[in-house]
Amino acid sequence: MTVQDALKAALRDHLGPVARSHGYRGSAPTWRKSSTAGDCAVVNAQSSSFSSAKQVRCVVNLAFAPEPWLRWQAESLGAGMPKSVPESLGLYRERLHPEGTPEGTDGWWEVFDDESARVAVADMNVQLDLAGWPVLDGMFSPDAMMARLRDGDLGMMKRAHQGIFFARAEALLLMDAGPSDALESQLDYALSNVIPAQRENAERFDAWVRAEAAKA
Repeated sequence: MTVQDALKAALRDHLGPVARSHGYRGSAPTWRKSSTAGDCAVVNAQSSSFSSAKQVRCVVNLAFAPEPWLRWQAESLGAGMPKSVPESLGLYRERLHPEGTPEGTDGWWEVFDDESARVAVADMNVQLDLAGWPVLDGMFSPDAMMARLRDGDLGMMKRAHQGIFFARAEALLLMDAGPSDALESQLDYALSNVIPAQRENAERFDAWVRAEAAKA
């Protein structure tokens, strides 16, 4: 059995059942959970492209995509929209690291054989219990998702560095309630602060959100 096979087996046997107990579907390395509203949470165990035949480095990626965000992605990507939501399409994206990883460090689990694969996946389950499953489950609540946005926290992305992105995200979560002062405020901020090179795409987003709000 290769190191890659050892990791896949440990994920299948020890993370897969836990994922299913939390309502997720799929198989190693990716599991997804969807709501009746169309929101989607994703848990993905990513192996590094720098892994070798004798060593695999891996990390756990988390993502959450509210339905309005996915609706816009489908509009934006058109035929390029994947059938299954990948972690990369999350509005919220975060990464879990091995226990003891210093804050601000991108630590990865290292697998060399069957035993180290089981140890790594056992710690993945610990980290998911602490900061994975409960965090993702909380975002299925629209109010909690909006509160996270207004707190400026989308995991790896923070409002302090991505004000336009956060304004657009909030507009998407507001649009199905119809036109409002709150929606107008976010759209105005997003359009007023965009750089000239991105003006065309910004206007397309603005028009689409307004059309969706008008249909609500």
